[in-house]
Amino acid sequence: MPAPAADVERIRERIASYRNGEDPDLSALCRALWETLYARIPSLTGTRDKNAQHRVLEKHLVELGLPKSPDLQYIAGPVLWYARERRVLPAPLPEDRARESWVLDQHLYEEAGKTLEEGRTAFGDWMTNALRDILAEQQ
Repeated sequence: MPAPAADVERIRERIASYRNGEDPDLSALCRALWETLYARIPSLTGTRDKNAQHRVLEKHLVELGLPKSPDLQYIAGPVLWYARERRVLPAPLPEDRARESWVLDQHLYEEAGKTLEEGRTAFGDWMTNALRDILAEQQ
């Protein structure tokens, strides 16, 4: 499922705002990325392999316009950590069982979705630092 055009445009605008000095701490860009990555959680139900889940979210980040980089894991990872902490995502399984699918608890997903700002505050430093590095490399 490709990134919706509205999300791509929103991320482009946030990147431009950062580069123009309008979002010096990257908070608006991080908030937008946090929301769009969290919206992808339902697409992760096919596996309990944390590496595969990372790859799905990292691919989404590239679709949004971020360059391919090993540091994308630090942008996607905090959303996964938050979702696991809120029991939206189950714990990853060992490699021999990681392909097992799981069922999203819609209620937990929606409740955690109401507290995304708390998650961004708690785990967002990794995202901010990685974004700063990636955007500096991209210029």
